[in-house]
Amino acid sequence: MIRINNYENKDVGVLGAGLSGMAAAKILSNSKANIFVFDDKKDKPDFIRKKSWKNYKLWPWESLSALVVSPGIPINAKNKHIAIQYAIKNKVKIINEIDLFFETKPEAKIIGITGTNGKSTTVALLFHILKFNKIKCVIGGNYGFPACEIKDPGKHGIIILELSSYQLDSAKKLSLDLATITNITKDHLDYHETFKKYKLSKLKILNFLKENGTFILDADNKLLNEMVNKKKFKSKNIIKINKDKTYNYVNDNDYLQGAHNESNCSLAVSIAKHLNINLGKIKFAIENFKGLPHRMEPIYISDRIKIINDSKSTNGESTAAALKSFKNIFWIAGGQPKSDGIGEAKNFLNRVIEVFLIGKSTKFFCKEISRFKKDLQIHNCLTLEKATKLAFKKAAISNFKNYVILLSPSAASFDQYRNFEDRGNKFKEIVNQQLSESLIK
Repeated sequence: MIRINNYENKDVGVLGAGLSGMAAAKILSNSKANIFVFDDKKDKPDFIRKKSWKNYKLWPWESLSALVVSPGIPINAKNKHIAIQYAIKNKVKIINEIDLFFETKPEAKIIGITGTNGKSTTVALLFHILKFNKIKCVIGGNYGFPACEIKDPGKHGIIILELSSYQLDSAKKLSLDLATITNITKDHLDYHETFKKYKLSKLKILNFLKENGTFILDADNKLLNEMVNKKKFKSKNIIKINKDKTYNYVNDNDYLQGAHNESNCSLAVSIAKHLNINLGKIKFAIENFKGLPHRMEPIYISDRIKIINDSKSTNGESTAAALKSFKNIFWIAGGQPKSDGIGEAKNFLNRVIEVFLIGKSTKFFCKEISRFKKDLQIHNCLTLEKATKLAFKKAAISNFKNYVILLSPSAASFDQYRNFEDRGNKFKEIVNQQLSESLIK
């Protein structure tokens, strides 16, 4: 692992022991820093020495040269974590793991991608296009490797950073060659407190562009265009693109269905073109793209049925994109609800045949869906297994020649699962069981 020489023999605090915090702790340890690590919700990780695992109240705040804060801990909130209050009081530099990565001075060209929905698909598709065309590249940040675990592919290589609003909100040292925002809709308001603050955190990606850096802007996104036009970015190269020009790139790929993926694809194609990749080679790469697990992931397709795992859709906007992409839907939804409930998904309930609700949101979603479409049949299933099996039974006896069984929760997973991946994998396990028993044709 790379060293950062200016931390040798210096005291550094690491707040949070998730993937990001542990990557920061490892690179600081390798840099011979004296680290102090703590997490309010986790036990000591095995590789952290006992003397380094210490409650932040006992850290030597007067001598700390920096505090590295994990992304899930708000730095700019009104009610700040006690450790952050200590850092401010003692004038300790507050950074995040992405900042620490940039102190390694990577030589590769760096692309930053953010957005409420679609950023992981855009990152994965761009990575696929680059790798398909034998360009050295690596993914890191909010998706792929934690930033501090990235191996710099060198001056002829490319690093693609997926950047969450949390990471952008607390970052100070990013330096990007190229960037884009997929979209911005209401999300993570428990962290950012207001939609305005959330929007501004996303827009910060433009501030992190180098002089004459390039920003790819979706010309069809009114909110993004208004936000970018309000700010003056004279030293940035703003390129507006239109998704209609890339429609034929995605219409034959089952993993890239829906208008939202036309937009994601147009951004990835535009970035690849900017990197001087031949259009024919870009199109060929997209034809071979297999998509992301748990994001509009086809599990089973026949002449009559499609079974789609969209467990990564944890908000109404993302689920709306899934519902908009299909007809005759037997919809499995629910989990730990967010403040806007099913959100924009309410506009596409006419595409849904029946609803199968799970998790904490069952009563809330039932009332909300009934309010927008009174005649829609809703089943309160509570568990994913019961919901999935009932959806199969109901779909099988329906008169539809073509239908879709769709898991698109419009809610977080933490009420019943470790994360959305755990939920999606459970769904796939149930589906595969049904397939093995020949209950789906």
